[in-house]
Amino acid sequence: MEDQIKYLINIIKGNDFHDVKPPNIYNNLKKMLGKPLVANVDYDSETLEKQSEVESMVNGIYQDILDSHRHINNHFEIEKHGEFVNRSLTIPLPGYYKGYDANHSWMLYWLTNANCLLGQQENELEMKDLIVEKIKTLIVDNGKGGISGGANQLGHLASSYAAILTLVLVEEFDLLKSISSNLYQWMMSLKQDDGSFIMHYNGEADTRSMYCALVIGSLLNLLNDDFTHGCLSWVQKCQTYEGGFAGVPGTEAHGGYTFCGVACFFLLNKSLDNLNIDKLIRWSVARQYQLEGGLSGRANKLVDACYGFWIGGVYAMIETFIKAPIFDRDSLKIYLLNCAQDSVKGGFKDKPNTRVDFYHTNYSLLGLSCSEYNFESGDLLAYDFKTNEINDDTNVSPINPVFGLPHGKAEACRKYFNN
Repeated sequence: MEDQIKYLINIIKGNDFHDVKPPNIYNNLKKMLGKPLVANVDYDSETLEKQSEVESMVNGIYQDILDSHRHINNHFEIEKHGEFVNRSLTIPLPGYYKGYDANHSWMLYWLTNANCLLGQQENELEMKDLIVEKIKTLIVDNGKGGISGGANQLGHLASSYAAILTLVLVEEFDLLKSISSNLYQWMMSLKQDDGSFIMHYNGEADTRSMYCALVIGSLLNLLNDDFTHGCLSWVQKCQTYEGGFAGVPGTEAHGGYTFCGVACFFLLNKSLDNLNIDKLIRWSVARQYQLEGGLSGRANKLVDACYGFWIGGVYAMIETFIKAPIFDRDSLKIYLLNCAQDSVKGGFKDKPNTRVDFYHTNYSLLGLSCSEYNFESGDLLAYDFKTNEINDDTNVSPINPVFGLPHGKAEACRKYFNN
């Protein structure tokens, strides 16, 4: 604290403060820019070329911070992010968004969730009514066909998951109650003999579809023995020799699939002792890169801001189980705020040379929450998470990492359906 006060006083005086010891965050940045602790891959590949480009951009950003002695630990443009989200929710989208025509429910979730994470009034009557009326147009046959991603489309587990999370965010529990029994029958029609769920009629089964089904079942109190039969054994088969989880047994571990796989253990009220926890930790911590500080989704792949949650959420769940920190929160926050944040127009992007979008904005904010709080659980198997603020400059709401929702939202829904 004394060093930080001295640092600020020198700025106010307008003196040359280059010799003043900077705040501790700079020490973290110097470590990131230091000699790699793990040798770089030295064979030519398209991925390696792109990795070199990303490293060059990130190195330049971080070196500029060190050279100019900019303070980066309070560089969160909350008002601009709020304006970006509200603008996106309330004005007609440009024509090129026609490519997202199967993602209406997803866009609603990304934006509404981001709004909540920023502490906005997400349930103002007018906005809530607009959100609910939109989702009603996506419900297929009162839930008997699930919920689609767009008008006149097939019901889909992932679209249903996103729509239901959105209704949970605006606390529209009565609508969910009116379709819950039909949704149960529809999801049971998607259940396979091996315990998995397919995404839609004649669709694929993977860890995403399993996770989506279990989230819906947990929120709406539908998880009976018939629903969960075979689920655990199927998910266990998806853990790979690396330690992460694949989409289906026998394929490559991936960050999104790993999040879904680990979360399934919590949703099924099963201890992480039911998987190879040591290998999972080893694979997960290898996803954080020294220079960038951000996270990747697979071995030898580039960082991506969205993995701040897909992998950051895995860290949070693991930490509640082993009761110890396993990743560098400050480094992740440095990447998200300085390489992924658009500090001019608001929103977040994948990497420094890309454009902001709804998806990366939502998952970057969730990732920031993972970096700003630690997670404890009084009742681990009931995923009753408690979050403790660990940063002095906390900017986003605490979350429940299993559901990807601000803390209290999933809990309120489960309480409604369990009464």
